[in-house]
Amino acid sequence: MLQFGKIAIIGAGNTAYTLCKLLKNKGIEPFCVFVRDFEKAKKVHEDLNVPVISSYDIVLKSDLAIIAVNDDAISEVASHLVDYKGLVVHTSGTKPSELLNRCMRYGIFYPLQTMSKEREISFDEIPLLIYANSPDDVEMLSKFAGQFSNKVVFCDDEQRKAIHLAAVYVSNFTNVMLGIGDKLLKNNGLSLDLMRPLVMEMMQKSLDISPEKALTGPARRGDFATIGEHEKMLADYPDELAIYMILTDYIIENNKKNEKL
Repeated sequence: MLQFGKIAIIGAGNTAYTLCKLLKNKGIEPFCVFVRDFEKAKKVHEDLNVPVISSYDIVLKSDLAIIAVNDDAISEVASHLVDYKGLVVHTSGTKPSELLNRCMRYGIFYPLQTMSKEREISFDEIPLLIYANSPDDVEMLSKFAGQFSNKVVFCDDEQRKAIHLAAVYVSNFTNVMLGIGDKLLKNNGLSLDLMRPLVMEMMQKSLDISPEKALTGPARRGDFATIGEHEKMLADYPDELAIYMILTDYIIENNKKNEKL
């Protein structure tokens, strides 16, 4: 097991919980978890059995500080770490590393995965996106991340923002589509579990041969009779109908462009 000294985690949300569990599962005890709110601090200690503190003076004694808070709070947290001698990183997909540039050593440690306090996830194949403002710390972060994942990726701020935007489409927006499907099925006494084989095969096929080649359905085929029937069925669901029409038009227009190439 590689050693990286004392590791502090700042935060009490989904990412902080997940990182604490990740460290402990690898036999690494967090040096401390900083939580300002007393009730949240109590809960973190009870749930994770880690040292929970509310003083930045203790964080300053660590060697690696991982800021796992809401994006809007990163700058405020960083303002308390100006005298920090270790490496400080944040876990945001969109905020620039320069938010931490008041610290001497700073960088990024961004797990490309959706996280929840209640779920245990394996990090073996999860991309860990890293960045640091010095080559030595890039190497250190790479070795540190390599303890948890086989996919450690160095990328700059612009690349990470592009990855995060793509993730919103493939994860968040896909989840919204599943929610709409769930609603339509439940309103007809059916379960979303019916869609499980379809969703799993579609995802795997898209990743294997590309989303464009994997696409099927009425818009892809130009089946306007079926599209018209679907629009009638969605007459009582104006928001869902609007989404259906936007996506259908997008597919049809893309097909026309591709046919001209």
